[in-house]
Amino acid sequence: MKQPIIKFLCFLSLLPAALADPITVLVPPDVWADYQQLVDGRDPLEITDFSGPGSRRDVVEVILMQQALDRANSDFELRFETEADYAKTLEALVEGTAIASATSAWMNDLTERWEDLYITTAVIERGQFEAGFYTPQANRDALTARSDGELRRLRGVSSRNWVIDWQTLNAFGARVTHADTWGEMVDAVFTGEQDYLLAPFQRTEDMVLTLEEGTLVPIPGVKIGLTGSRHFAISRSHPDGSYFNASLHLGLMRLKKEGVVTRAYEDAGFINRQVKDWRPVEVESTITSVWE
Repeated sequence: MKQPIIKFLCFLSLLPAALADPITVLVPPDVWADYQQLVDGRDPLEITDFSGPGSRRDVVEVILMQQALDRANSDFELRFETEADYAKTLEALVEGTAIASATSAWMNDLTERWEDLYITTAVIERGQFEAGFYTPQANRDALTARSDGELRRLRGVSSRNWVIDWQTLNAFGARVTHADTWGEMVDAVFTGEQDYLLAPFQRTEDMVLTLEEGTLVPIPGVKIGLTGSRHFAISRSHPDGSYFNASLHLGLMRLKKEGVVTRAYEDAGFINRQVKDWRPVEVESTITSVWE
């Protein structure tokens, strides 16, 4: 589904004198809906407070991409098109039918396609993607665990299909059991078969995660940083891919230096100020890449 075109009016000497046609950037439909709610008719280039209805990690990334291109004085017309399937998004970038994804991806997913994709500087650094050990309020044994040793004796549930979560828990030394779906993970902790699952810290009061089965709360005082970084991916086969990559990379570096990227994630609740002083557990760094 084609979406409105957003115009960048500046000029970068690195770019051709004119980019005649709009370029396609893919965005998940739920992200696009929340993005429209957050922007609410405002110029995304002028947004400095990233909080509000619809704000979340991937939504503010759509804004950060546009602001980064603007910081690099680029002259692109972006046509946002919705694509729900992550694999199809990567396929479109490989084929060059789209120039980029408007939301970041794990480095682990991108390095397998490094010959087909440019990879920007990290927007989320290794370990910056923090999660809590979420457990039912009735699980007193889990809620009183504090040391790494006590946490390792608990029973965790995750999925091998969630590669970064799975690798991080194993690098931590957790007792972790595989489940195919999120629903199976939730059932496992509510039945008491497992003690916890990993989830991003919620923006709700007391960071409670509300589900149909009940509520989960994070084990207080501890957090885990996922052992991966997230980046924007740009098509190498798209005719404007190299220029777009250079512009986006430069603009992101400037936004990071200005503190805009961190502020955006904080405003969205992704970097949760409530757990700033919580202790990160010790995770062995086992995931390496030539890009990090």
